[in-house]
Amino acid sequence: MKVKIQKNHLSLVIVLFVLYLAIRYWPTVAKLIHSITRASMPLLIGCIVAYIVNLLLNQYEHLYSKIFKTKKAQKYCRLFGIIFAYITIILILIIVSSLVIPELVSCIKLLVTNHGQVINRFIKAIEHNKDLSTLWNSFDLEKIKWNQVGKYLTVGFGGTFKAVVSTASSVVSAFTTALIALFFSIYLLIYKEMLVRQIKHLINAYLPKLSSHIFYVIKVINDSYSNYIIGQCKDAAILGICCFIGMSILRMPYASMIGVVTAIGALIPIVGAILGASIGVIIIFAISPIQAGFFLIFIVVLQQFDNRVTYPLVVGKSIGLPSVWVFTAVIIGGGIYGILGMMFTVPLFAAIYKIIGRDTRNRLAAE
Repeated sequence: MKVKIQKNHLSLVIVLFVLYLAIRYWPTVAKLIHSITRASMPLLIGCIVAYIVNLLLNQYEHLYSKIFKTKKAQKYCRLFGIIFAYITIILILIIVSSLVIPELVSCIKLLVTNHGQVINRFIKAIEHNKDLSTLWNSFDLEKIKWNQVGKYLTVGFGGTFKAVVSTASSVVSAFTTALIALFFSIYLLIYKEMLVRQIKHLINAYLPKLSSHIFYVIKVINDSYSNYIIGQCKDAAILGICCFIGMSILRMPYASMIGVVTAIGALIPIVGAILGASIGVIIIFAISPIQAGFFLIFIVVLQQFDNRVTYPLVVGKSIGLPSVWVFTAVIIGGGIYGILGMMFTVPLFAAIYKIIGRDTRNRLAAE
């Protein structure tokens, strides 16, 4: 008994000493953490890619097992699933690019050609609004330090060369990161059962008393994220297709590009709908302010239909998070890491909400 107590005291002393060193030499520790995070970023991205691809992989493996039931055929089940999962994602990216890029090029050409007319339309719109007109008139061009602007624009050959080298280095670094992440994600998918088994063995060996609770928390978090990703992707696809069909019927310009933008925006909770609608209004306004007004009415009606009919049917209560906590998760996630933070924190809050809710009910029942 005394030996156990002494070991517990020794462990506590070691933890406190390590904590003291971390606080005392925090700048050095922070640099070390930053270096480790930067070096492991391709692996972290690979884990995220593998998690998303695994959702498709499970569907393809299930389909393959139904079609090919012999033992020899089952050997190629994982290979079949991985190939078709990545092919599906590549095809989706190609289709989206083929829909967006031509209309985006056309839109840019139109804006460059008719930039004077577009600017005049914006100025007229500002002049008809008293608040915006007052703000525009208060803008004094004489206060701008044009000599500093000129120096900034004429940095010279040295600055331009540095910018080109920096851009090329960034492109190479991004390509290398993407390549490593891709291969690492494939590796994770091939050996996912082995990795899960090893993690379970480690938890059972070092945390035997907490193993059941840890496995439950992992299961809840996994279910929350998988349901969120699948549900949001389905709802976004339906919303984007409905937007494209509606704009085509109403003969509005850039229907496919704005439909894709609307679908991508729908993946972002709360803010995404506003962002997608704003981009669509700005693009159409450059061509016709009247059509931009009709589009705004159309997109508001479409989003109301999605919020009240499509989203509950497609996603339902798979997340199980009340709207007030969704809003809280979006604000916190956006403040921490922008749009990616919003998308990450909503399912995380849903998992925490479910875990705390279950624990609260168990404690109340035990009283």
